[in-house]
Amino acid sequence: MRPDTPIIAGTIPEAINYWGDATSTIDWCEENYVVCKYIAEFWNTSTNLVFFALALLGMYKVRTTGQENRFLICYMAMLIVGLGSWLFHMTLQYQWQLADELPMVYGTCVCIYCALRADVKVGSDILVSLSLVAYSTVVTLVYVQIRKPVFHQVAYGIEVFYIVLLNTRHQIEVRKTNPRAYVELTQLFWVGFGSFGAAFVLWNIDNIFCGSLRDARNALPPLFSPLFQLHAYWHIGTALGCYVTIVYQQYLRLVKLNTIDEYSIRRIAFVVPYLDKAVKQL
Repeated sequence: MRPDTPIIAGTIPEAINYWGDATSTIDWCEENYVVCKYIAEFWNTSTNLVFFALALLGMYKVRTTGQENRFLICYMAMLIVGLGSWLFHMTLQYQWQLADELPMVYGTCVCIYCALRADVKVGSDILVSLSLVAYSTVVTLVYVQIRKPVFHQVAYGIEVFYIVLLNTRHQIEVRKTNPRAYVELTQLFWVGFGSFGAAFVLWNIDNIFCGSLRDARNALPPLFSPLFQLHAYWHIGTALGCYVTIVYQQYLRLVKLNTIDEYSIRRIAFVVPYLDKAVKQL
């Protein structure tokens, strides 16, 4: 949907939108300024709290368990993505759209670096770093020129596909050397992949069947209509998928360093994993 999409009954006219006319190249299916006059897309904005909560949990656990700063950077990038997405959906302004979309590319590059360097015990690879910086730079320069969301989606999709390939290769190697770790990695892989996959399906349904979803929301009582804000589920699914992918990289790194026995996987509500120091047996 474009910013000039006709406004349906019940939304506030553009002339009195708190943040002014939408300048973003995308305006999602959620009706604008309906729930709160200060927030263009209330549900698409508020669900970014999941990004904040999981990123902060990850940062806390990295610090308290003494893991490497590369993972702290991963969680910081995730936090920045959530903040950018919050500002984008709250305002529908182009500069905040970029603050949402481009950090997705940058943060995924950090995860790719972790996957490529998982089995290297010391030092850094300047060639890998420069290659990822170059990719991010090219994507940024091209995207701000052409302003086509599909370009960003393809660029991000390439990164996701590449990291899936890298993780699959690592899992094949771990299966031969550490069957117990392989089981844990497989579970993390499928939780992350499943979260992203389900979110992607709902994201497409929201885009393709927006008119029908709006009709359904208008026909439902206000208490239940938010259940059909499918782009909001995209935020929840991608936040969990991003978080679990980082936990996967942490676990993989510990396996490669032969220190995994010092840690254990714990879960919040049977779904949200995190690494903690293993309890020493007396």
